[in-house]
Amino acid sequence: MIYYKHNDFKIIDQIREGNNDALELMFEKYSPLISKKIGYYNLAYIYDDMMQEAYMMLYKSIMTYDTSYNKTFTRYFEQNLDRMYITYINKQVRRTEIFYENVDYIFEHNHHTQDKSVYYELYKKEIENILTNREFSIYILKEIKNYSVDYICKRLEIPEKVVYNSVYRAKQKIKIHFGM
Repeated sequence: MIYYKHNDFKIIDQIREGNNDALELMFEKYSPLISKKIGYYNLAYIYDDMMQEAYMMLYKSIMTYDTSYNKTFTRYFEQNLDRMYITYINKQVRRTEIFYENVDYIFEHNHHTQDKSVYYELYKKEIENILTNREFSIYILKEIKNYSVDYICKRLEIPEKVVYNSVYRAKQKIKIHFGM
């Protein structure tokens, strides 16, 4: 569609009056700008979500735009869009930092540590008898409590290879013992 023939101020007035075609016209007109900003902020991996958020921001900008700001609508919307994307990125960074600061607490408290069945204790005692202490502790952490290899390595102060080898040996011993 040819956008330069349409004045933003007239389109905004029509949208405020409830004209959905005018709103579609604005969505089409500002889609390239939105796509450019998504690429600029490296958010292409969630392109559809960011596009929807941008459309909501466009609508909000249309409803709150005031000509007394001495800005064109395009600059007003672009500023709102930039702020929205920067806020989103900062939130993601903060969440990541909080996760890495509290990774031990999260792993310690978010795993299922309850008995899985009435036979859990019997199974645990049975495999404790056939495995070495190291194999048993690593097997319980990795296979039963579902901890990550990195967490097990840090907690037990052992290399990754030891974790993988111990889990493999434990599984082999358990298969042989139970005749699987």
